Amino acid sequence: MSTEKPKRQLSVNFAINVAGAIAPIVIALVTVPILVRHIGDARYGVMSIVWVLLGYLGFLDLGLSRASTNALSRLPLSAKQERSEIVATSFILNIALATLGAVLLYFAGNFLLLTVFTVPPELEAEIATALPFIACLLPLALISGFSIGILESRERFLLANALQIGGMIVGQIVPVLCAIFISPDLSVIIPAAALSRAASVIVATLIALYTEQGFRFDRFRFAKVRSLMNYGGWITLSSIILPVLNTLDQIVIGKTLGVSAVTYYSVPMNLVMRSQVFTSSLARTLFPRLSSLPREEAIAISERAMMVSGILYAGLCAAGIFLMRPFLDLWMGPSFTAIAGAVAIVLLMGSWPNALTFAPFTLLQGQGRPDMTAKIHVAQMVPYVLLLLALTHQFGILGAAIAFLCRGYLDCSLLILFSQMPRRIFRALFPSAVLVVAAGVLQFPLSGSPVILFVAACVSMLIAIALLRFQERAIFDETLSVATGAWSRRRSRAGAAPVTNPSTVGRTFPPAVAAPATVESQGV
Repeated sequence: MSTEKPKRQLSVNFAINVAGAIAPIVIALVTVPILVRHIGDARYGVMSIVWVLLGYLGFLDLGLSRASTNALSRLPLSAKQERSEIVATSFILNIALATLGAVLLYFAGNFLLLTVFTVPPELEAEIATALPFIACLLPLALISGFSIGILESRERFLLANALQIGGMIVGQIVPVLCAIFISPDLSVIIPAAALSRAASVIVATLIALYTEQGFRFDRFRFAKVRSLMNYGGWITLSSIILPVLNTLDQIVIGKTLGVSAVTYYSVPMNLVMRSQVFTSSLARTLFPRLSSLPREEAIAISERAMMVSGILYAGLCAAGIFLMRPFLDLWMGPSFTAIAGAVAIVLLMGSWPNALTFAPFTLLQGQGRPDMTAKIHVAQMVPYVLLLLALTHQFGILGAAIAFLCRGYLDCSLLILFSQMPRRIFRALFPSAVLVVAAGVLQFPLSGSPVILFVAACVSMLIAIALLRFQERAIFDETLSVATGAWSRRRSRAGAAPVTNPSTVGRTFPPAVAAPATVESQGV
């Protein structure tokens, strides 16, 4: 009999990953203002450039973290020898690539920070002292990705998120404390960030390797290098192309209309992208499960996940469309809303198909076809650039937003087609798409009254709930039963005699997204 533990339901893993995605935002909201206040705008600007460099050089991972997660997810926990070979091979490759990345970042950072960017002369000595520690941040990021990937292959999302959040808390608070009690110099702040980050990465790596009992360095296998690098190479291509596609609109706006116009586009864009935290968390949840399942079961899970998230996110987008102008008025002021209001609404309309790409994208990569996602992104490049240039020249920043919307629908459609998801998904998602588009059209005549807009936002959410009721009856009933069960348990705790009805907690969204019973019960 197998001794492997049954996997958690996807609804539980999803909730854990959502909390893990929201926590860094909350931590940053608290710590960033304090840090900026104590070190000043110029020093924080240098640190921001450092984080950008780390993000762009992250491709030096060559997709190994994703590749090892995929390979380990496909293996049972009992295959200790083969799992150990994958872990040892990936770990040694990561160490080698991390060392190369540190050297590149040292010289690239030295050139960019001290030559390309305009840095106050009084900060040059601080940057020169901090550069070795800046270079160490990239290897730490690569090794951290490797460690978290091991835990995610086992669907140990609670432990993975706890380690990531703990590392971020330490990495954020220690520099703030150093800025307050020691010195605001970058020669103190950045080493403090690097050393605190190193401590958390070492802990995460030791825990990850401990979970893969039997890890040994002599189990490095050149045969595994080829398969990992072949998979990771396509991941790397996607990781290079996607940031270009996602930032090209702002580059074109800055070149065509001037840098001041970028502000009116980037602020609503960043706001809109924050709304995708739930679908990105669901993608992280699904990847190891889709990697381990047969193709038919993986497609069924992806289809149900896409349907449920498509309906609920459509309601959120529609409500956001109605409330966007009043929110921008309060947040940024009426003068900003007069320019960016329509842009924000179009971006939110384009966010709906853009967010839904998580399902076919994760399905393709989980089923061993990262080449297909990379090819789809490469194929979009030239048409998107031409469309973006034409619409931006004709309609300004609103044209760039329209180009983003068009690319979202094209990208989502191509990924669905090439992932071989059922074509009925297009027909099933049509009512949700109509809800988003209708909200975009109706908000114009309703924009004069915030009260009416608020009512329209509430109606949009009710329509989304009704769509869930008619299109995904099983999930709606499960969600309703959990809600009523929670209310009954709460009332029972307040009374003298507690109710002992069986709990259904953990069986909510998305119950049909969980693996079939034959898979979930393996080893029980």
